[in-house]
This record gives sequence, C-alpha cells and structure tokens, in this order.
Amino acid sequence: MEKAYISLGSNEGQKLKNLQEAVLQIQKEVGILTDLSSIYETTSWGFEGPDFLNACIGVKTDFSPSELLQKLLKIEQQMGRLRTIDSGYSSRNIDLDLLFFEDQVIENDDLILPHPRLELRNFILHPMCEIATDFVHPKLNKDMTHLLNACEDTSHPAQLPLSQWSLDLFFENQLLVFEGNIGVGKTSLAQKIARDFEVPSLLENFSENPYLEKFYDQPDRFALSLENYFLENRFCQFDNFFKTSAIQKMTVADHSFSKSLVFAKINLSHRNFQDFRSNYDRLSAQLVFKQKVIFLHKSTEKLMEQIKRRGRTFEKKITRDYLEKIEEGYENYRKERWSIPYHSIDLTDLDFINDERSYQILLQRIIAF
Repeated sequence: MEKAYISLGSNEGQKLKNLQEAVLQIQKEVGILTDLSSIYETTSWGFEGPDFLNACIGVKTDFSPSELLQKLLKIEQQMGRLRTIDSGYSSRNIDLDLLFFEDQVIENDDLILPHPRLELRNFILHPMCEIATDFVHPKLNKDMTHLLNACEDTSHPAQLPLSQWSLDLFFENQLLVFEGNIGVGKTSLAQKIARDFEVPSLLENFSENPYLEKFYDQPDRFALSLENYFLENRFCQFDNFFKTSAIQKMTVADHSFSKSLVFAKINLSHRNFQDFRSNYDRLSAQLVFKQKVIFLHKSTEKLMEQIKRRGRTFEKKITRDYLEKIEEGYENYRKERWSIPYHSIDLTDLDFINDERSYQILLQRIIAF
C-alpha cells in the first residue's frame, strides 16, 4: 500500500458533519486512515463566502493516483458536490483534493501532483504541518514547516480540538465489543470510551476467577475448571445486563461471549472441548443482542511488553508461544464459526492512551465500520 495526503474542506450546510462523512467514505472507498489533523476554521480563500472548515488526512491505499482521484470525485458527487468547468472559487459542501501521493510528480490533463499552489495556502499548510511536518514537497524540495514559514498567506486558521472529529461514536443502539489477545488493550480502550462518551461498560471479571492463577501453574489440571467458570460468569454478565438494564444508545465491552469458545479450544483436551462446546452452544442461543465486534491486534513482542509492564503475578508464565496460539485460535474461529459482523484494527502505531491523535484515528476507524 502507498501513502497519500488529502485535503478536506466545507463551507456550506452542516460543515462539521460534511467533513466527518467524507472521512468515513474515504475509509470505505479508498483505504486505511493513518493521519488525522485537527479541524481548522478559516476564511474563504480566493472569493467572498462563508468561513470554511478544513483538515488534512493521510491514507494508505492500493489505488493508483488517478484511481484515487476518481474515488474522491465520486465521494464528492455522492455527497452532493457538483464540480463545474468554470474557473474561479465558490462555496461548496465538500471539497476533496489529492495533495500528495508518495513523492510522485504527475502533470497531465487529468491530474497534477503535488496539488498546485498548496504552498500558498495556510489552510493546507497548517494541518499538513500537524500530521506530516517533515514531509518534503517533491518539486519544491522543502518540508511542510519551511513552506509554512515562507507562506505569504496572511490568514490565521483557528485550530479546533481534535475531539471535534468524534462528538458521537454511534448512531444506533448496539453493543461495541473489543476482542483480541492478552495485553492488546481491550480493557483500557473500553474504559476510555465508556468514560469519554458516558456509557456503561461490561468488563471481564478475570480477577474473580479462582482458577486463573492455578491454571498458569498447572494448565492441564485446572483448564476445564477455568473455562467453565469463565463461561458461566460471562453468560450471567451479559444476560443480567440486558435483562435488567434499559437498552443503551451505546454499551462497550472488553470481551465477547464467543471468547469462551476460542480459549477453550486452545486450553482443553479434545474430549473436554466437545462437552464444553455443547454447553456453550446452549447458553449462546439464549443471548440475542446487536453487537459490533472490533478485533485489536499488536505484534507478539508488543503484547509481551504490555504484559510485563502491567505486572500481574499470574501472567508472568505467559509465553510467546501461548500468545501465538491465541492469535491463531481467533483466526480459526473467525473462519469456521464467526457469524457476527467484525472489523480488525492494528494498534501497533496507535497509542490511544497517551496520544489524542491516535485515539481519534482509532475512533474514526471504528465509526467507519
């Protein structure tokens, strides 16, 4: 996949929602969101009109530059933008410009890269400096900081908080579930979202399982007791919540009920697993609710670092091999039995705890699913 930078602007209609919708559609039609600037409020450039909201994003895509341009034009059209052949500038509900595609220089009747005259526009240079400070303009041979410092544009875009991108996370009643390996960050992310969006959370009661520490010492002896306890506990937790609570606009969980089957297949003997699966199927049939599942991924090395960092005594005996078996177990389960809509997100480069931009990128990826 190759890297492209795109500028977004809107000064008509619900401007913020226009930008949010454009980022959503770009993820669905173009590729993976990797960079997200703040939103900037700027005066109209080159004509008299309402103020704009502007931003820049980075995406990784498999499309060629010309294919990517056509995708952006199609998104504009679907959002109601009608480009005309008339020269000059005018108000528009959405404006999507392909600024850079790697370091390619292209000049033909259909596409010019880098985008012409971007070095003259503060509403592009400010957000680009925010997400790609050291990126070098392949024709001018200057990075974004140098271009901004040399820009003669006298406008002063007003930077809005990054949180403006995700004023709402969901638009319908459902359970948001984070799944993935030990140490990937499921609980931390669920807790953060629950706090930021003021919604209830369903968190794994692992500390209450009396067999957990014993399992890591003697896995063959305590695996069945461990998995049976988790199965019953998870069932009661989900069942009680949805029976006793009014359906929330959003509820977030750091585990799915299906987690029991994934871990049981790894930890149990073939005979014990067959009996366990029958019990699981019986209980699973009683749990019917709408959910969206996000599988979180990190490298095994990163998982080991996180497990060591949080310092839980009973996790000291977790090995790389065991983590790799869990990853393989989830992959096999998705292929064989998983019927719930799901999406996968790699957290390797997204420190959502300490970096607000990473958090907002992650939220935008969730919204796009």
